[in-house]
Amino acid sequence: MELFEQPLPDFLEEYLTSLERKGRRASTIRRYRYDLVDFTTWLKTFHRKVEFQNFSELSTEQLQSYIRYLHLERHYSERTLKRIMTVLNQVYRYYMSLNRTKNNPMKEVVLPTNEESGFKEEDFVGESESERLLETIVSLADLTENQLKAREFLIDRNLIIARLFLNYGLSLQELCKLSMKHVSFEQNELEVNSASGNRTIKLDPEHKKILFSYYQTIPAPVRPRLKSDDPLFVAFDFQRQTYRWSYEVDRPKRLTEIAVQKMIRLEVQRAGIRKGVSAQHMRRTCVIKAIEQDASIEHLRSKFGLKSELTLKRYFDYLETHQPS
Repeated sequence: MELFEQPLPDFLEEYLTSLERKGRRASTIRRYRYDLVDFTTWLKTFHRKVEFQNFSELSTEQLQSYIRYLHLERHYSERTLKRIMTVLNQVYRYYMSLNRTKNNPMKEVVLPTNEESGFKEEDFVGESESERLLETIVSLADLTENQLKAREFLIDRNLIIARLFLNYGLSLQELCKLSMKHVSFEQNELEVNSASGNRTIKLDPEHKKILFSYYQTIPAPVRPRLKSDDPLFVAFDFQRQTYRWSYEVDRPKRLTEIAVQKMIRLEVQRAGIRKGVSAQHMRRTCVIKAIEQDASIEHLRSKFGLKSELTLKRYFDYLETHQPS
């Protein structure tokens, strides 16, 4: 069977059918099918069966690793990479228009270049930057009057979020998906769920205290219920100076990835460290520190929820060229 004739998962067939209804040329649809068959072959390395939920839960980092794989291993041209990125972006936009997914992780995926195919020093957070960021989060410096009013609710929340990125290597998506059923305050544990599988992380007792302190700052009427599907990290309403409640699902309103990104951006700005430091920078820093401590490949894959060794190769390549001989 020719590659472009191979069947796709139902949700991708549905997308191609929508293009037919719009009058797209057969040659265009055939080319899209080719790209999507190639993509689903890669996706099967994460899931035995490719379904819409698997697709919708992919993170920007995972999709970036796919594009990087095509660039480094398959040697696709820049033009081909742009086309594939456009196709995947349009699939996400199609399902967002149908309200079947709220996020488009392709939006943040960038086109790799030969010069940028490997990590650079600025892709990580330096020790002094990390310390400055953590110190700033617990300080009251340079806050507006409105921010000062809310700060008692947000210090521990923002601090433990930064710690989960820096010390445990969670991804942004993994953090925002955490629910109360994933937390064991008694055992100092967090269960982390992602498209690449589940893993349990052991929290440092001091970090558990910060997490529990944040939990207790949430007023009882809107506090997430223990061992439930309620979100661990709850959105905050600055106007009403309290945490938000989602009446549609009758539970606290989950903190979104966009809100976490904004929080980090503001804390980074207040700390006076370089612009652009993100959750991804902090996760990378945690990974490379684990590699520097001679963690095995199996341990690294388990600790950070990695199914592919492609991402790890970039870290090893970076250390090989940046460590003193």
